[in-house]
Amino acid sequence: MKRSLKYIALILVMLAAALAWVLAPIGNGYTAKYLCSHVFTSGQGPEEAMELFIEPVNPLFKGVCYRVDYEQKEVTAWFLGFLRPATAVYREGCGCTLLVDDTREELMQQAEGLEIERPVLKDTLWPAGNRVDLQNVPPNVDIEKLNERLRREFEETTSDPNEMINTLAIVVAYQDRIVAEHYRPGIDADTPLLSWSASKSITGALIGRLVQAKGLDIHRPAGFPEWEKDERRSITIDQLLRMESGLEFDERYVPFAGAVEMLYESPSMGAYALAQPLAAPPGTRWSYSSGATNILAKILLEETGGTLRTMEEFAHNEFFSKLGMTTAVFEHDESGAFVGSSYFYASPRDWLRFALLYKNKGAWNGEQLLPEGWVDYSLTPTPNAPGGRYGAQVWLNAGSPEERLLPRLPKDLFAFEGYQDQWIVVIPSRDLMVARFGVVNGGNWSVEELILGILEAIDYSG
Repeated sequence: MKRSLKYIALILVMLAAALAWVLAPIGNGYTAKYLCSHVFTSGQGPEEAMELFIEPVNPLFKGVCYRVDYEQKEVTAWFLGFLRPATAVYREGCGCTLLVDDTREELMQQAEGLEIERPVLKDTLWPAGNRVDLQNVPPNVDIEKLNERLRREFEETTSDPNEMINTLAIVVAYQDRIVAEHYRPGIDADTPLLSWSASKSITGALIGRLVQAKGLDIHRPAGFPEWEKDERRSITIDQLLRMESGLEFDERYVPFAGAVEMLYESPSMGAYALAQPLAAPPGTRWSYSSGATNILAKILLEETGGTLRTMEEFAHNEFFSKLGMTTAVFEHDESGAFVGSSYFYASPRDWLRFALLYKNKGAWNGEQLLPEGWVDYSLTPTPNAPGGRYGAQVWLNAGSPEERLLPRLPKDLFAFEGYQDQWIVVIPSRDLMVARFGVVNGGNWSVEELILGILEAIDYSG
């Protein structure tokens, strides 16, 4: 009997060791990548970043040890302090990239000579400048009521890290001017914050800019050589934008799922996604897919010259700088492409500039940055998307009241939304835009309640 128990114990230890070996790349990659980004891209302390952003995501992450190298600007993480280390490297202007196949030296060489000239804003009010006047607001805004409602978003009702809402920033714009903003200590108006899947909307807009600036045809097949010999050859850029490519992709963020393999074990995320087989004929099924957006990022890379440098220059010179987005950072994978699905950083003020571009139908400062009709196209519900909830890389509220994404809010609402409740919400009929960033790990927070509270502070009766 004792011998049997010893064998069982030995088997259990071996299984635990095997599981730790398999899961280590996920925990180490997650920790190294996001800790690097929070420290070097967003300028936050590593201890707070671990406590706020990383450890609550999975209890196993508490077993990950890390080292921040401030001189080399990189972070290395090991499960249990020794198992299968992962390293993420920071490059100025490009944020952090997780090493998979490349070395640090190869990554640095890839970005050699890159110089991003951030726009110099006028000394004037937002959005043309970066000044705000919170004292002189439209007379129909009850500013005390509005500020009180926003302050409540920074008050925690529990000490459980899995239930805290961890609001980092909220900025409210009404009638195209910022009327209120609140930030967590350590965050300010110039802090670039992680937007997670709201990044998809930026990627979609950059494709739109390619259409405007270089005549890209989104209704043509994407044209990848890997697809030439099977039915994938008919997949169009439009179908990728609308999440109707038909490609198989497992969006779950659990071990062995496609999204996890793509983000933490793939040198080219676009290449990983385009290697997936068809699960349905193109154009017949809607399926939310970070892989589809990373294929769009691969297209963006190829159409702008094929290198990290040409892609960055296009994104900044042709888009971010024109909008006055001084804090925009799009992080890359090892191929040089943006991680279009997930890794865009910007301040809430800059996000509201982007929102205003869509509110203004793609026009900015007298220039049509996006093609005529592009915004209407993006905000038109995809036929196979449930409840009119999705357009082209943008979330919508266009369905019947019982099917809407946010049923108590107006039908014309659209949003750029990301994991852990990053929300940039636009309601044209209310002349309102709201950017909210935070780290919600539970299900105890509602953007709908926040927007309803903001609307209650504005008198629309006149």
